[in-house]
Amino acid sequence: MNRRIEVRKSDRSARRLFVVDIEIAVGSGRIDGESCMLVRSRIERDYLPGLNDLTVIGVSHKNNLFPAGSWDGARLVHKEGHDGADLALEGVLSNENVEDRFGEVVIVSGDGLFARQAARLRSLGVRVTVDARARQLARVLAFSCTGVRLAPAELAA
Repeated sequence: MNRRIEVRKSDRSARRLFVVDIEIAVGSGRIDGESCMLVRSRIERDYLPGLNDLTVIGVSHKNNLFPAGSWDGARLVHKEGHDGADLALEGVLSNENVEDRFGEVVIVSGDGLFARQAARLRSLGVRVTVDARARQLARVLAFSCTGVRLAPAELAA
């Protein structure tokens, strides 16, 4: 029998959602398992995700589904085309009641497309952090978030 699990407000505040545009995080439209693991290692080192946190990885090219899938435990979303990964991740932020389930959202992308959802979530009391390279961070996104964390310019850093 399926039972619905209610998330208490105190539980929600302790949970984080990581939305990762893996192609932007890697710095290339073509990714491999090793580059995904380097991004994952940096995220784990910088944020120490817990068991109740969720990672959603967006990809915009079907050839990147398999390498991104090497990130165990992460959910993959996919949309082909220009800004496909961003649009797939934006759909998660706008359609999945994130504000009721998570106390913090970490956006691993600097794309300004996320600014509207970041501002909406922030206005609802969700902490929103953007994690991006300084040269790839849209000013509108930075101003829409609660915090900004600058990623290293080099992937291996």
